[in-house]
Amino acid sequence: MSSPKVWFVTGCSSGFGRGLVEELLAAGYRVCGTLRKPEALADLAAKFPETLITPSVDVTQSDQIRAAVDETIAKWGRIDVLANNAGYGLGGMIEDTPVEQIRDVFETNVFGALTVIRAVLPTMRNQNSGVILNLSSIVGLVSYRGGGFYAATKHALEAISESLSIEVAGWGIKVISVEPGPFRTDFAGRSFVWPTTRMPEYDALYKTTFDIYENMNGNQAGDPVRAVKLMIEAAEHPEPPLHLPMGQFALEEVELLIDTLTKEKEAWREKILATDYPGGTE
Repeated sequence: MSSPKVWFVTGCSSGFGRGLVEELLAAGYRVCGTLRKPEALADLAAKFPETLITPSVDVTQSDQIRAAVDETIAKWGRIDVLANNAGYGLGGMIEDTPVEQIRDVFETNVFGALTVIRAVLPTMRNQNSGVILNLSSIVGLVSYRGGGFYAATKHALEAISESLSIEVAGWGIKVISVEPGPFRTDFAGRSFVWPTTRMPEYDALYKTTFDIYENMNGNQAGDPVRAVKLMIEAAEHPEPPLHLPMGQFALEEVELLIDTLTKEKEAWREKILATDYPGGTE
């Protein structure tokens, strides 16, 4: 019988990360669950001492990522699945969100995820197998008022996932971009920050946005337990999807996006085609 697969999960203190770790351990997997404060997983570490390690990792610190990857390989000899979950939300309008906060969210959500991918890939290439789950969002495909920069980080992760899926296919490595809609985690609460300074011209828009998040927090339709079960199922599938929307809201947004793109494409088809040289490449 083959040994249980090894998962490397980032951002495990709460939400999808914590849920993934719990579900994986219950199912018999071996897990490296990284987080900035390992004491948040102390209960699981005590319960599963042979199948869980909890290195302290801030994904903006490449040396900590490297150490956690090395520890995982030293203990179990491989990494079968990476779940790139660490990240946080940033609200704010395009005009007034401080650049420092924009840079910070890109450092975690984009460059942090990229650094973890690069740290894990050599092992997966040597194995000629592996799955990379990048926790994106439905806002990786569509964007809304008051959240453009968070959406931009997820759009970037979508682009990385798509290119990566082609580049590593020859080693049998699969990539899945997970695109949840609203799920009942603490994302709309503790894991979401707002600009430290705001322009009064946007007060009305901010009030509308705050009301949306306040009403949504704790009332989201998405069930995190069902979501992590689907992530595991997708990672185990021989032909997993590159894009995995989760929840009715996300699915409806994808369908609306496809419909909008189709209508715009057809309405502008002749003008779009007319921008090529006459005769094309002939």
